Amino acid sequence: MIGADMIMKKILLLCLCFCLIVGIVCACAEGVETEASGNAVLFFDSFDGGGPEFRAVIDSDIVSIASERDYGSQNHEEIDGASYTWIFTFTGLKPGEASMRIEQRSPILDNLDWMYTVKVDDNLNVSVDLLTVENMDAMTEAVPTLVIAANGHVFYANPADNSSAEAFRNKLSTGPIEVQMQDYGHFEKVGDLPWTLERNDERITTEPGDVILYQGNKVTIYYDRNTWEFTRLAKIEDVSREELLTAFGEGDVTVRFWVEWSE
Repeated sequence: MIGADMIMKKILLLCLCFCLIVGIVCACAEGVETEASGNAVLFFDSFDGGGPEFRAVIDSDIVSIASERDYGSQNHEEIDGASYTWIFTFTGLKPGEASMRIEQRSPILDNLDWMYTVKVDDNLNVSVDLLTVENMDAMTEAVPTLVIAANGHVFYANPADNSSAEAFRNKLSTGPIEVQMQDYGHFEKVGDLPWTLERNDERITTEPGDVILYQGNKVTIYYDRNTWEFTRLAKIEDVSREELLTAFGEGDVTVRFWVEWSE
């Protein structure tokens, strides 16, 4: 019997190797279902012995997320190659929309990030829509840049290294936003964000090009100096007060924000 088990394991491993060689992504199939209750169910195929594990990352409280492995039977035998389905169940908590990342990690398969939009309607029905699938092994050197545009002028800002800046980038991953910004104090443009972000305030003396989160729900672009408790989101390097005023003007302005990735 022991010999038969060993033979079966070898057969399963050979089948797995064949799948990898010919490029069949047998462990990464993705699907979405909607339950009668309004919950959304997202599922991925995997297997014991090196198959990918999955983790949901979402910066929002519009849904609760439960995860489980389903082998199809309660008395399954955990051997290399035994298949199972990784299931995420999303329950609506309040209406809204958020971006989500499903991280797929495996020692023998590609490491992927599955990017989704999660929406909850007024009846707390949940929908989950796939945006992109990114190969993280091929993007290890990718660097995000915050792009800021107004009145035909475009600036590129380096994101700050804090959780607020990361959350800002994640929010923008679903698409650009436009912010109506007003002049304040003859040293900044300020406007309301469509959402509230976590704050990492510290005492900062601003310089031209600083992109700042204020009170968690406002974004400011500084063209002069000011000292206060702020959270830095990004920095436009090597830009002058005059260049910023030429782009943004002295009154109200519509400013567009988005994120670009480069290697």
